[in-house]
Amino acid sequence: MGSKLIIVDDWPQLFIDDMLMEHWSNVSLRINPPMKAGPVLRADRLWESHRVGAYGTVMEDQGIYKMWYDAIDWDGRIFHCYAISRDGISWEKPNLGLVEYHGSKDNNILPLPPCGTVFIDPKAPREKRYKYITYGHGSEAGYLNEHGVRIWWSEDGLRWLRNKDYALPLISDTQTQAFWDDKINKYVAYLRAWNPLRCVARVEVEDILKPFPYEPRRDVQYGPVSARENCITTELPITFKYDDEDPKDSDHYNPCVIKYRYAKDVYFMFPSAYLHYPEPPVGKRHNDGPLEIQIATSRDGIHWNRLDREPYVRLGRTGEPDSGMMYMLIGMIHKADEIWMYYAGYDYTHGCYDLSSMKYTGAIFRVVQRLDGFVSIDAGYKGGEFTTKPLLFKGRRLLLNVDTSATGGVRVEIQDEDGRPLNKFNLDDCDEIHANDCHKVVTWNGVSDVSSLAGTPIRLRFSMKKAKLYSFRFSERL
Repeated sequence: MGSKLIIVDDWPQLFIDDMLMEHWSNVSLRINPPMKAGPVLRADRLWESHRVGAYGTVMEDQGIYKMWYDAIDWDGRIFHCYAISRDGISWEKPNLGLVEYHGSKDNNILPLPPCGTVFIDPKAPREKRYKYITYGHGSEAGYLNEHGVRIWWSEDGLRWLRNKDYALPLISDTQTQAFWDDKINKYVAYLRAWNPLRCVARVEVEDILKPFPYEPRRDVQYGPVSARENCITTELPITFKYDDEDPKDSDHYNPCVIKYRYAKDVYFMFPSAYLHYPEPPVGKRHNDGPLEIQIATSRDGIHWNRLDREPYVRLGRTGEPDSGMMYMLIGMIHKADEIWMYYAGYDYTHGCYDLSSMKYTGAIFRVVQRLDGFVSIDAGYKGGEFTTKPLLFKGRRLLLNVDTSATGGVRVEIQDEDGRPLNKFNLDDCDEIHANDCHKVVTWNGVSDVSSLAGTPIRLRFSMKKAKLYSFRFSERL
């Protein structure tokens, strides 16, 4: 049929778009919001006396769960702090003894400016294993007037050294982030830009410690100063922004891009969509409005697909601690057949707060997502089906991440490259699946071995009823 052959090997194949699909009928792609699991870290220290959050990083490292997060005190000073956990639910704020606050070093404050992202650099020597990228913002470490983007490094994630060169002499604002992208063997950074409203810029570099390339504008005198005119606009390629399908007075606050480790060439973005209330005198406050977490998907981290504009994490009901605005922390924790993520939530909107009266506000919350479960192909009670493009696999079994509900079902047919059913693997021979399982083995008359077809182009035809299919993969084990 002329379709390009897709090599799937033994990686899970996620339905984050229609890339795998050739023909379909009565099925649709559906975003699946995670389950809210409640707060795990609250503001309860003097240096958190206004709030915790909004930006941070979470990761598992050498068997310990680690969190780097921002905090603001009564005086409006912003700090970057550190917490650890053994289970991802109960978090401890250790006394690090690194930064003096009110005459004491008994705190979990790090010698870092806030609003950045920690990542582990697999290409760096041990003493520079941890990297931190941020734009200079805050006075707690003496960097109040430094607004260029900087890289820091550390051996332990606690004691940090600042790179001598600016990565960019520009203001990025909110949470600046970077990571090593093994798909292109380069470092990739995502930064807040204005074009003209809030959007996301992207740059890739071979050396994270050297200045990033950018295209200067003629109307700006660049330099590491605090002037707002130094914000990113057209200096870097814009990779994600609002469009005509978004509300007129809305944009996206922060990038939060994550390369999904558990599948090949899958990227997620969890930006906070910001609806702007009218400015005074029509509205009550400047720069005010609610923010919710949305989701976008990509195969390359450059071109982004928004399946719909529904919230991925929905604001809480009025009065709940996450009812006003929320920001996803960067990072995922893999626990059994679940993915855990964390977000900062607040019960007030962006411009509706007062440092002098709002004490110990906000919290960091946990959400639970099914493994590979961000997007699914859904069929209703009347049934539907789809056929993949030609695939080349290796392995001995076909496994599905699937939820059929009690009265639904899924059957799979294996076809040749031209769409002809293969003997012993046709739809009638398939044992119908009735399960909610992340690793359900497909069988045909009780037999699961498909190794005779490995290395030969095939298609998969899925027949579904009242079911959600999240991913499939081929496994070497019988």
